Parts: sequence; structure tokens; C-alpha cells
Amino acid sequence: MSQAQQDLDSKVRELRQHIDQLSSTIEAQRRLLIDLEEQQSKARQTLNSFLDPMARLPFEIQSHIFVGMISNSYDPIPDPEKVPLVLLGVCKLWRAVALSTPKLWAKIQMEDLPRGPDYSELCRMWLERAGSLPLSLTVHGSLWLEEPVQNLMKQYARRLDALTLYLTTDRGVDTFTRQMRLGGFHSLKTATVTSECETYFRLVNDWVQLLRSSPLLVKYSLENIMYAVDEEHLLANTSPREPLVHSSLQELRLGDAQGHGLWRVRGSSARILNYLTLPALTTLHLSCFDITKDEFTSFLARSSAPISSLSMVVHLLGWLLDVVAEYFQYMPNLTDLQLVFPNRSGYMPLVVFHEAMLTPQFLPGLRSLTFFMVAGNWHLDYQALIRGLTSRRNSTLKSFRLNLVSDDPVHDYSVDLPNEECMAALRGLVSEGMEIHVGPLTRNML
Repeated sequence: MSQAQQDLDSKVRELRQHIDQLSSTIEAQRRLLIDLEEQQSKARQTLNSFLDPMARLPFEIQSHIFVGMISNSYDPIPDPEKVPLVLLGVCKLWRAVALSTPKLWAKIQMEDLPRGPDYSELCRMWLERAGSLPLSLTVHGSLWLEEPVQNLMKQYARRLDALTLYLTTDRGVDTFTRQMRLGGFHSLKTATVTSECETYFRLVNDWVQLLRSSPLLVKYSLENIMYAVDEEHLLANTSPREPLVHSSLQELRLGDAQGHGLWRVRGSSARILNYLTLPALTTLHLSCFDITKDEFTSFLARSSAPISSLSMVVHLLGWLLDVVAEYFQYMPNLTDLQLVFPNRSGYMPLVVFHEAMLTPQFLPGLRSLTFFMVAGNWHLDYQALIRGLTSRRNSTLKSFRLNLVSDDPVHDYSVDLPNEECMAALRGLVSEGMEIHVGPLTRNML
């Protein structure tokens, strides 16, 4: 081997040894840097523990504070600028606390659907962080063809504690209910379905089946969801041999959520009562009485429920003294009653009702009585009203409200007031301790 080749080989060995030494030094410096960064991080955490009161708190307290940031009035939305997602980007400590707090992720509100599969995946990851906690789900938008969301709801159906649906279109309502009734909501306690538009459904049994799949349901609301009578679908609405007996439902609200939309009274979902027996019912709200007297009394008779609060639109046809007595004989526990008289003939059933109050056996436990009436009814018989209230002056009745409602913003409510003699009688009842309101919703004319 030539001398030149030997010198080259020697140089190569030296360079390789030098590179190995440099690599070892670099690796040592890298480990030193990592160690220094860890020491720096711990030093910062220690500094924060002195300067940041949040960092000085125990983990459980921090977690409790984060949960308190979520409002009880609505479910949080998947927005990176809002709680809880915003907490993940503040610092490592806050992120760790947030991800280790399942209660932060047990509620979610999905808005402006449809949003696509990526949004649905984000919601799925959100709910996974809730661990095994009961879930509260609010869905806002169109459910038409939103298959990922429907699949997500089915996946977590057994863990849902509260479900709220805000529909922005009536497209696919029947299809959706048929799919969701198979979900098996075995833990569901509260269910609300409301619509921003006039949403009609044709298959009553679908809403009944949703009740059947939710044996622990306590509150059920169908707001602005109306039954559309259609000969084409009558066969699909054949009544079951026996109405569904639901032993847990305590509160049922059907129709207009406000309860006194006098200018918008139309068909509601009251027909569902023909399919139900509710022995535990304590609160019933009917914004439109679009079933017959016999159907209503049949529901009350077979349910034999301890109803204490009732809100309903008065069915003017056939509103006679014996009919009134028949309605309320099935509700001996009634304490709070709200009646809506949707047209200018409301004074007739009002007189009938107050004549019935003269009988001590009629609603003996009534504590609060509220009427909504169309303003401009100059034939209102205040004498009958005063006779009825006076007969209960020593009873449980403590509150009476006669709310006069008008679609005319400049309506003069003084034309609806009683004469001075009647006003004096009403003020006399007030002086004895009864709370009385007569006039528009925001103004007591007494």
C-alpha cells in the first residue's frame, strides 16, 4: 500500500473519531438542554404557585371552578374561543385540569346543522372526554340528511340524561323520529323538541314510541310541533290496543311554549293524549285544545294522575257547568290553574267557571288562578268573577290574575276595566290578603 493511501486512511479514521466525539458532546448537551428546560419549567411552575392564585389551588378546586364557568341555562358549544375548549390553550396546567374534568364535557350544543363529518368527529371526541357521566345534548338546526349527528345520538342514546332538539325546518321530521325511536334512551330524564317554524308531523305513534324507549323520562315537551290530519296517513295512526302506560312522566307540555299566544292558536300535538296513560303526571300544558271533550276526560280518567298544575286553552264549544265539573273532577289535587280564552266569547266560559267556584267541592285546593283573555271584551261579567273569588276568600286561593291581551299596541285597557263598585270589591279582597292582577301583562290596573 502506498504512503499516500495510508495517510488518507489515517485522516479518515481521525475524522470519524472526531465526528463521534462531537456527536457524543452534542447528545450530552441535548440531554443537558432538556434537563435545563425541565428545571426551567418547574421553576416557572413554582413561580406561578407564588404569583398565580389559581395555580396554588388543589386540583379538585380548579376543576370545580372550570365547571362553574359553564352556564346552567344552556349547553356549551364547540367553539375554540369559549369554555371549555378555550381552557385547553391557556397553559399546560389548565389543559391538564380541563381534560381531567369529565363534567366539563358532559354537555354539548351542536348548532347550525348540517355541518359535515369533521364537525361530527369533533363532537364525538368532546363526548368521549365525559367518560361515563350522564350526557346533555342540544341539537340546533336541520336534521335532514345529517346522518353523522343521528349516528352520534344513537351511539350515546343510553347515556343521555337530557335531549333538546331545536328544528329549523320540518323536512325529515317523520323520518328522524322513526330512526331515533330505536335509540333506546334508557337514562333520559328530560326531552324537549321545539321548532322555529310551523313543523307538522303525521305519525303520532312515532312520538309515543320515543316515550316508550325512554322509561325514566320525567319531562317531555313538544313545542310548536303540530299534528297534521291527513287521510293518506290515517292508517299509520291507528291507535294501539291499549294506550302506553308511562309511570315516570311528571311534566308534559304540548304546543306553544308561552301558553298565551291568543293570536296563534291552532292545531297542536294534543292528540298524543289518546295514546297515553300517565299515572305520575303532575304538570300538564296544552296550548291548543284540539281534541274532543270525551277524549280529554278519557285520558284524565284512565291516568288518575295527581295533576297539580294545568295550563290549557278553553274549548268554547260545550263549555257548560256540567262539562266544567266533569273536566276537573279528575284533578282533585289541582293547585295552579291557567286558562286561555282565545276569542271575544271568553266571558261565557269565564262566568261558567266562577259559578262552579261557588261550590266548595270544586277544586278545593286551588291556590293560583290565571286567565288570559282577549282585550276589548266589553261584555265581561265582573260580578260573576267577584262572586267566585269572594266565595274563596277563606280558602286556599291566594292569587288571581286576569291578563288582558291585545294585538293592538295602542289599545286602551281602561275600556276593559270593571266599574268602581267592582273595583272596590276587588281591592277589598286584596286588603284581606289575596293577590289580584287585572289588566295587561305588565300593568295591574287595580
